[in-house]
Amino acid sequence: MGRNALAVTVAATLLLAWGATNASADGAFTISVPALVQPPSMNGTIDESWSKAVKVPVGFDFTYQRPGEPTTAYIVQDSGALDVAFAVTQREQIAAAQATNGSGVSSDDHVTVVFWPQGSDGFSYAFSANPLGVRYQTSSENTAYSPEWTSVGKRTSSGYVVTMRIPFAIMRSGGSADWKVQFERTTIANDSVQVWEHVQGQRNPGQAAYGGTLTGIHRGAASSPITPKPRLQLYGLGEAAPAAIGGTTSRTGVDAALPVTATSSLLASFHPDYSNLEIDQQSIAPTAFARRYSEVRPFFTQAGTNFNFTFSCTNCPTTLYTPAIPAFRQGYSYEGTSGHFSYGAFDAIGQARSDHAQTLNYNLSNPREEASVALQRVAVDTPFLHDDTSTIDTGYVDQRTHLFAYFNGGSDRGSNVADPGFGDYFEYGGGFVDKTTTAVLSLQKVGAYFNPADGYVTQPDVAGYFAVYNRTLNFSVNAPLHDISLNSYYGRYHDRFGRTDQTSAGGQVNFDSRKLLTLHLFAGSSGVEPFYEDVHYLPFPTPYELLPFNSNGFLLGYKMQTSTPTSVTHSGGTYFHGNLGSWSYLTTLPVRRAVKLALEVDRNAYAPNAALEPAWQRRMGAEPSATQSLERASIDWQFNRSASLDFGLRRIVGRNIPNAFQFPDLPAPAPSAPCSTIAQAPQAVSSPSCYKPFDYVDSGNASFAFHFLAAQNEFYVVYGNPNSLSTYPALYLKWIRYIGAGKGT
Repeated sequence: MGRNALAVTVAATLLLAWGATNASADGAFTISVPALVQPPSMNGTIDESWSKAVKVPVGFDFTYQRPGEPTTAYIVQDSGALDVAFAVTQREQIAAAQATNGSGVSSDDHVTVVFWPQGSDGFSYAFSANPLGVRYQTSSENTAYSPEWTSVGKRTSSGYVVTMRIPFAIMRSGGSADWKVQFERTTIANDSVQVWEHVQGQRNPGQAAYGGTLTGIHRGAASSPITPKPRLQLYGLGEAAPAAIGGTTSRTGVDAALPVTATSSLLASFHPDYSNLEIDQQSIAPTAFARRYSEVRPFFTQAGTNFNFTFSCTNCPTTLYTPAIPAFRQGYSYEGTSGHFSYGAFDAIGQARSDHAQTLNYNLSNPREEASVALQRVAVDTPFLHDDTSTIDTGYVDQRTHLFAYFNGGSDRGSNVADPGFGDYFEYGGGFVDKTTTAVLSLQKVGAYFNPADGYVTQPDVAGYFAVYNRTLNFSVNAPLHDISLNSYYGRYHDRFGRTDQTSAGGQVNFDSRKLLTLHLFAGSSGVEPFYEDVHYLPFPTPYELLPFNSNGFLLGYKMQTSTPTSVTHSGGTYFHGNLGSWSYLTTLPVRRAVKLALEVDRNAYAPNAALEPAWQRRMGAEPSATQSLERASIDWQFNRSASLDFGLRRIVGRNIPNAFQFPDLPAPAPSAPCSTIAQAPQAVSSPSCYKPFDYVDSGNASFAFHFLAAQNEFYVVYGNPNSLSTYPALYLKWIRYIGAGKGT
């Protein structure tokens, strides 16, 4: 897409979105929040100090669209916080295993309050607690949002009670006195979500457009908006390691967030940490594409929140994939929201390298319609590389008919784009979406040279279509089955020469029972033209091949939504130049109240079929059979609300399955680095000389990690790296000090 065409499209779409703007209708769900001089009691009981609080019925079962078990929320405010309580009646067995604050709360029964201080188009803040009062929170402001707030839970004869105190200072309200809100209660045993606010046509419980309204918020009554606190985040990291892998070293750095307005901040980072102590363990699950990894660096968890917004997409490129940005020396960013707009810009400056990006998003959301426009530019500059990618993503949905349409487009230009005619991307489509049904048809074209240096593209040089149909059937709360989910898809793509280079077709049926048993039956047929140069299977480009990566099988699970799941999975089918069969066994067992033991055994068996191997490869020698297994055990010990300790042991044995074993998709070490260093380094990636398909691996990995976060301090003690193939013999000590605002705020 040329720049003039892109500009015209942007202008036209903004005009359409502006023309569609109308005031959001206030529903019947409105609360005037009373004020107290002193906070009510925060001891897990609802006593006389809560007598002036507004009672809110949270009794509508959104899952089954019927009245649920009696649940009442209470809300009141004091001079510094919103005070919320939940009184829950529950006849099912209560699930409450999580003992340390964190995301595991969502695997227990829990209650949640969600705030949208600036309305449905601003930042969202969700605060959850399980029956023990163990808490977790999320926000669209920062993916590492971890402020200090209070929650206390107690069991009762009929269920449980949770009390919460949520400071105004940890939310960016922009001075608004009227906030959107939703109260929720989740019960694991019957897969039920109960809510306060519910409107005919609502697609999910937490849909902001349908949220209720809080009026008279104390902080909004101030003469000027309250600006959030600045945050200074200092860290020190020490590493003790043998000289062969770099030796003992230490480093320090700082991340800072300086609010400019009530809803925007300047960010800065100097010598940021890139040890990635928190990322996931290695997998041997077969895949035709590279694996994706989560970002943990504080600079990007906040600076990147407004990027990569898409109204809808299938098989879509990600033009900003921050794990692809190597360690940098300093970074600067400005991000925030203003009315219907959100925006962000950053520049990460490294050694002879600059990675910079800008975005501007418009979003309209109310009970009648949703519309959005997202503009984004990402660029990389080095002495040897210049890459510049611009995109636009748009969409519109009519909330009454549930019909939607969208258009996405972009261009990639720079030193890696040999032919600009093949450096563009577009996708458009539409469909129907409501609470239980999704139907989408999309058409897409990704040019052969559309491959942003700081992006993630599943497969360039594809043009074709993709269709999806999903449906969930919910039964009565007393029926043997909770629900049956049907999922199906079909797609066909070709390359610039007209050859089919990606196919996909399949479906899955899920049966979820009242006894916490689940059965998934799936069948999938896919074909991919691999890029051998990328996976380093052969040292030279190969003739055209459309290789199968099929998967047919089942998953049988028990307590899959809890913190102690057990499952058996089998899949098999035509794969690469032969057939692949895979088994996976996983279970998590409660050893004692705060200790869990997780066990996993995976086994892949690949058998080549000489008839499927191309003639040019048979001349090089037939492929061998390949069997590889993974055995893993880990212990999670949750000391208290703030601290946990994890031990992990893993062993991988056998020949690598084609496309099954890949290192994290992160910047490569120096080309001269020895294979052993590349294999063990925290930033390890695949290399032409390391771990090709069918290489034999017999390697074990041991690691442990202690984490403590309380108030203004965070500590890590880590040995090893769970992402490396073998044990990485290094001990890390990391301390983070938060001055001013808390983590992620």
